Order: sequence, then C-alpha cells, then structure tokens
Amino acid sequence: MTKKKIHFAGFLANVDSSVLKVNLDHGFKIEAISEDEGVGLVSVLERLPVMAVGKKLFMDFPCFNFSERKFLFMSNSFETNLEMNENGLLTTLPEGVAKFDNKLVHRYLNTVIRLVRLFKEGNICMPLKYYYIVDQNMPKSFQRHETGRYISREPFTLGSSEIPNLQRFIQDTKIPFEKSFLQLAFENFELSYATQNRNLSFLSLMVSLETLLNPGKHEITYRISRNTAVLLGKDVKDSRKIFREVRELYAKRSAIVHSGKSDIVNNEDLSKLRYYVRESIKRIYRTGKDKNEILNLLNSYGFGAKIMPHDK
Repeated sequence: MTKKKIHFAGFLANVDSSVLKVNLDHGFKIEAISEDEGVGLVSVLERLPVMAVGKKLFMDFPCFNFSERKFLFMSNSFETNLEMNENGLLTTLPEGVAKFDNKLVHRYLNTVIRLVRLFKEGNICMPLKYYYIVDQNMPKSFQRHETGRYISREPFTLGSSEIPNLQRFIQDTKIPFEKSFLQLAFENFELSYATQNRNLSFLSLMVSLETLLNPGKHEITYRISRNTAVLLGKDVKDSRKIFREVRELYAKRSAIVHSGKSDIVNNEDLSKLRYYVRESIKRIYRTGKDKNEILNLLNSYGFGAKIMPHDK
C-alpha cells in the first residue's frame, strides 16, 4: 500500500473564461488550459492518438472554446491509499474514489452545474470526467466517464456583474425542489437540452410551462399566456408582449401535436420559450407558494403588477 494523490478533471462544454471567476466549495476549482495542453492530457489519459482526441474534444463534445483557444475544466484532488503491482498498475479501485464521486461530484458539482444552467441561458455541462494519478511525472488514468446524451451547442457566458448574483443563486436554491410540480417542470426544462430534435425540445419546454401555469382544461392557451405575462411582465407593455409571444408559441405547440407539423419551430422560438420557462421556475420558487396559491394570485392581478421584485 502506498499513499498517493488522486486527481479529478471534469471538462466543461459550451463555456468561456468568464466561469473562471465562479467560486466553488469542497476544494473544487475551475481552470483553463491551452489547446495543446488539453489535447495532450486527454491523449495520455485516454491512450488515444491526438487525431482521435481532437475529434472527441472538438466534434463529439463541444469542450473547446474556439475563440479563446482554451479548454476549461473543474479540478480537485485528494489523497488515498493505492495498491499497485510490480508494473506500477493499480490492482484495485482506490478507496475513497466512489465516495468522492458520489458525494462531491454527483451531489455537489453536478448540482452546481444544473443551477448555473437554470440561472442563465446556455448549456453548460460536464460531458467528460477523469480520475488519474501522476506517476513519474506522467498522468495515468484509472477511471473515466463520458456522457452518452446529446449535447446542444448553446454557449454560456457571464458578465462580471452577474457573478455575485450567481453565487447567491447557487447558495439559496436547493434542488431537487420540494414542490413536485416545480421539480417536474425543472426536469422537463433540463430534458429540452438532451435531444437533437427541435420539436421534442420545444414540447418538453411547453410541458414545463403547462406544469407551472396551467389551471385546468379550459381556455388553456389564454390562461397559460396570461399567467406567464402577469408572472414575468415588468410593466403593462412588457406583459402584453409576453402574452402575445406565449400565445404564438402555444399555437405552434398545438400545430405540432394536433397536425403533425414539424417545420414551424425555429431556434428563436426555442430560445424564447426556454427563457420564459427558466424565469417562471425561478420566480415561482422564490415565492415559496404551492401551485394553487400561485394560480390564484396570478388570477387576481393584472398586467404589470409587481407580485414580487424582479431579478437584477
């Protein structure tokens, strides 16, 4: 038995260097490395030629920021006892790795990424993760994982003024949500990123909006549109705009579901609907109210009402 440091590296997709300013707990950091360093590291860890690694990092997974020529990844390390044979190979999985992966990567780090994606538009995610040791100045991977899910290529970036708000949002928002309707809406929101079919992504977002703001079986288009407008509108003019846009989006939902039309939703529609779903989830969460309480409140207010302060 020998004590060695275990390194963790989780490569991020769809991000730029603005995320380097985000502070993480439990010893995690966000780091940036150059194109050559990143390709070289993964080539060693995967035991693959550089060309194969380039395809993985540039094409299969959007982990490379082309404008900055950088890779960004989440890192951490911890010490544990290793059992190695005479060839320097691990004979068993190092103790503590499963605990670290479950408690700190799955429960903490993945939760942070999900909250960051809820905070603002952009499909930030961690499609590749590695555990490795450094032996004779050479990284040696003993466990790696890559997502098998489709990753939509929607960039995520932060303005410097948004970072304090993001830190508070991560601290103050607890998932899974206690209220089942809010959690179901959030899961459909996340599902919208995991399919390459734009119509299915659109429908999952519409299910999310209905889960949040549909009061019943009658006048669904009107009720959802009005409730969204009252909930999110900053003033009367803004509420009227939201009402009109949600009605138009819901009409497209009906055309897909009832008429089988598959060419009426574009990327702008998807982005607009995702924004309304994202902001609705956040605002309803902050009220702390049940669905019926929210719906009754929205029904009693008109356009431009200040139900609660808007985000800065």
